[in-house]
Amino acid sequence: MRAAQNNILNIKSSKLMNSLFIWNFKAAFSWKGIEFQDFREYSYSDDSRYIDWSVSSREQRTIMRRYREEKQGNILSVVDARESLEFGENEKKEIYSNVLDLLYLASKSSNENFWGYILDNNTQTYIPPQKSIVTLHKLKQLSHAYKSLNDSLSLDFIMSNRIKRSVIFVISDNMSLDIKSFKIAAMKHDIVFVHVSSHFENTLQWTGISRLKWLSKGYNINLDNESKRVKYIKARKNKLSTFSRELKKIGIDSIFLDEKTSIYSEFLRLMKQREKSN
Repeated sequence: MRAAQNNILNIKSSKLMNSLFIWNFKAAFSWKGIEFQDFREYSYSDDSRYIDWSVSSREQRTIMRRYREEKQGNILSVVDARESLEFGENEKKEIYSNVLDLLYLASKSSNENFWGYILDNNTQTYIPPQKSIVTLHKLKQLSHAYKSLNDSLSLDFIMSNRIKRSVIFVISDNMSLDIKSFKIAAMKHDIVFVHVSSHFENTLQWTGISRLKWLSKGYNINLDNESKRVKYIKARKNKLSTFSRELKKIGIDSIFLDEKTSIYSEFLRLMKQREKSN
């Protein structure tokens, strides 16, 4: 349980956070947002993709659109708050918190906006970008309300709110998605799905202390059958792998974390993977 917490403390105190990690973060999630600036007449050396044919027809000469790159990008965190976050001994909440810490530090060092939404019962709580740590603290407020376990995770609100192009980190322990909404959102935004689970969910392995706490809450799981446990682990791995492939098909990268995982290492691995594919 303390592993994830120690990871983030190491990140905050490490020089790598200000050099290697930030360099890779910028390269992997490079901001490609552009906004319209003005029109000008096309010249031979210009990129023909930017010719505005409707304006050219009206002006009776070849006119192109000029764009300028936006100086700041957006790191948008979608925090999925649901009842299953209570599973175990708050491992999932700690991982959520540590992932948000990392994204906050990376966006701050990259001079990008950091903001997001908390998805609770049937609403999206908007957390605006602010030049302080206030945004981070607000995104960590997970205990006030939870979504039902049966709710599919949707990103319809992303498109309905007309959010400009952003790098969106969806932090969730859910694998039931409204695929259509994710696919549409991925056409405009760069989306990374950060899947969070407890080590017990993946392995059915727990300490004696954890077992006693669960029994005191009224949970009773028979772990004596080793062959069934091995079968469960295999099925769980297949489910996570299938989920990752489904996301990849619609252009979404994914990271899978539990309290035994190094958040820093997994993010760095994804960054290097994205750099190679670019």
